[in-house]
Amino acid sequence: MLKNNNLNELNFYKSINQHHLLRRHNIIPKFIRFVVVVEAEKKSKKTYLKQSFISSILNKKICNLKYFKFEASIEMKNFLSGYSTINIIDLKLGTSWIGESKNDSIYNLRKIFTKTFQNEDLIQELNNIFFKIECIPEKSEFNHEMFYKFKSLRKSIKQCMIVNNSCQYEIGIRIQGLISENITISRQRGKELTSNETMKLLSEFLKLSPNLIRLTKEKIELLKHWLKKQKSYRFIATSIVLAFDRLNVERCDIRWLDFTHALKQGKNGEKDFLMNEGMQFIVVFCS
Repeated sequence: MLKNNNLNELNFYKSINQHHLLRRHNIIPKFIRFVVVVEAEKKSKKTYLKQSFISSILNKKICNLKYFKFEASIEMKNFLSGYSTINIIDLKLGTSWIGESKNDSIYNLRKIFTKTFQNEDLIQELNNIFFKIECIPEKSEFNHEMFYKFKSLRKSIKQCMIVNNSCQYEIGIRIQGLISENITISRQRGKELTSNETMKLLSEFLKLSPNLIRLTKEKIELLKHWLKKQKSYRFIATSIVLAFDRLNVERCDIRWLDFTHALKQGKNGEKDFLMNEGMQFIVVFCS
């Protein structure tokens, strides 16, 4: 289940029909359904509903479900279903972060905060604001909209700090997580790895499954081609996940995922913030 507060991810999946290149070549996970968790009497009930039905309930575009005591998620098909023992690596892709572009909704807010507070004070100041909003006895839609803006701002600060202080800044990728027979890399450890350490681990991982090497090169080349042509979205903090079955290394797959920050953009588009460079590093180890 993928948490989805602002529905960017849902809207992105809606834009990909069954004939789309990303679907035809199984580059992204298969969307199953929209999931809503309804809060009632301090309990939560998971309900599977279509977006059109939720829209009719609210009589408006779904933009802030939590205000109406809905928690939105997306259920995707498990593309590793049936694997016996999984070796998996999650690579965070690109160097962009929300609030970096003038087209981002929090760009001006971020500019004000970064001029007012030192970097080490920013997160604490934002936490204080969250606390004050949460303490307001009667919530309004405005309160919730402000809460999400500041939440996005906090995410922006964290994303920027991680990118600038990890190998992601140099090579366009970092290890978000790795599980194999001989080694496990946590998210925190992945942030600390150098470029050389990251590339070495990726190379060693791929060598264990020749079929994964072939499949990875094939899918990433297709993804690069599509990204170069498309002008509708700017993708922030997406991931490339590679996996194979340890008991049958020819059984493997790769997916591009995590579109929480798939942001609609104008006709002119923007630079890809090392997304292509990051993917090219992956392709190098598949040659």
